[in-house]
Amino acid sequence: MSILSSLQDPILPIFMVMLVGYFMRRVNFFDVPSAQGINRFVFYLAMPALLFNLVRSVSFHEIDWTTVNAYLISEFLVYGGVAFIAYKLFKRPLGESILIGMAAGFVNHVMFVLPIARSLYGSEAITPVVAIVFVDVVVFCLTIFLIDFIKALESKKVGAFSPKNVMLMLSKNPMVIATVLGLLAGAYSTYIPSGVFTYAQFLGAAAPPAALFALGVILGGQPLSPVGGPAWLVIGAKLIVQPALFWALAGVGGLLVMKPDWETLAFLVAAGPCGAMPFVIALQYKIKPEVIAKAVLISTVLSLLSLSVLTAV
Repeated sequence: MSILSSLQDPILPIFMVMLVGYFMRRVNFFDVPSAQGINRFVFYLAMPALLFNLVRSVSFHEIDWTTVNAYLISEFLVYGGVAFIAYKLFKRPLGESILIGMAAGFVNHVMFVLPIARSLYGSEAITPVVAIVFVDVVVFCLTIFLIDFIKALESKKVGAFSPKNVMLMLSKNPMVIATVLGLLAGAYSTYIPSGVFTYAQFLGAAAPPAALFALGVILGGQPLSPVGGPAWLVIGAKLIVQPALFWALAGVGGLLVMKPDWETLAFLVAAGPCGAMPFVIALQYKIKPEVIAKAVLISTVLSLLSLSVLTAV
């Protein structure tokens, strides 16, 4: 497959969903409150349904844990490093710094890389990418826990903080609930009506385009210039540092022995653009999303060429 054909389908059409949202906002057809409403639909309904189906479909015995662990090492190093720099160097609030770090390490695999990989490599691509998505659900839940914990600490001034309240908030989070239900559904699928899975699949399919469209609308309502140091930090860490770290473990360095197909797809995921989920969380928890939104847009644009080159090889 040539670089041009890879770019024109499937990479560019998926990117166009966000671009359409951007122009819909620029011509005042959609506004920010509309995008926030779409974002609530994604956060409370579509994304939990998607996570439920992905988690319950994971076959743990098929996972190449060497590849997944190498990916997680690169992700956590980028996540933690960028969050620390954002907090200490750029003096961002702790909650925003955590989401900035997440944006740097958390790739847009579900909404961007998975559709591309499925289109290019067929069903063989699903298991490796979904395995990474599954472990990233843990990263996602950890981030939600940290944000909930910070919010609870901030409420301590009025006596609202307690470990019980933190656990209660976490137990009410739709993403956490979906993950737990997905694990149970995977273990006891024979006892669950097939219509439940059809419902989750149908609803979950709306999550990637809806989230990308809402992101485009939000971006269309704010200036992209100046980009700013924090956003460039996220972009550089996501598109250069994380793939380089994974390459050091799996590539020419060959520090770990991985299955070739898993290594290829994991590297494709590592080279993907910033994920939209930190942006979704920021909107939901009323944390400034500007840095994350700019990083998602610019990294997605830049990854159009890099992913086209990688998928054309």
